[in-house]
Amino acid sequence: MRYLIDSNILIYPNRTTHPFDIHPTFWEKMSSILNRNDVMSIDKVKDEIYNHKDKLTEWCKTHIPKAFWNSTTSSIVEYAKIQNWAQSKEYNERALADFAYHTNADPFLVSFALNQKRQGKDITLITQETSNPESKRVIKLPDVCFEFEIRYLDINDFFREINATF
Repeated sequence: MRYLIDSNILIYPNRTTHPFDIHPTFWEKMSSILNRNDVMSIDKVKDEIYNHKDKLTEWCKTHIPKAFWNSTTSSIVEYAKIQNWAQSKEYNERALADFAYHTNADPFLVSFALNQKRQGKDITLITQETSNPESKRVIKLPDVCFEFEIRYLDINDFFREINATF
């Protein structure tokens, strides 16, 4: 199994639950986890994180290997399929525009996972987002995963699955 990390797995702890100055051991453990061969992310997530130019950006530059960040260029066919699916649903125009905006990593995460799955590779998306299939104002990552049969976990279930303890 391979694990694909959403930006909120790093951004949310940094800003809210595990700031660097209070929880250094959390970040030491995260560094170890993110250096595993079966854990990865994509270039669009890197861009979301690096655009903030904060402590998390600096931490990522020094603690995450370059190989962790995968290119999404080979997932363009899947990306188009995901955008077409979104357009066929009853989301409002703002939700569709946000989902299609070039800096939004969410559709690229699913397209990358779908591309990996089509290559016969087992992959699970790790995100803090929660499903809300009735939403018309925002397209939630778990709902897209469900539609395209991409497995996803929240951060705690991910830690349990890889036997990580803090």
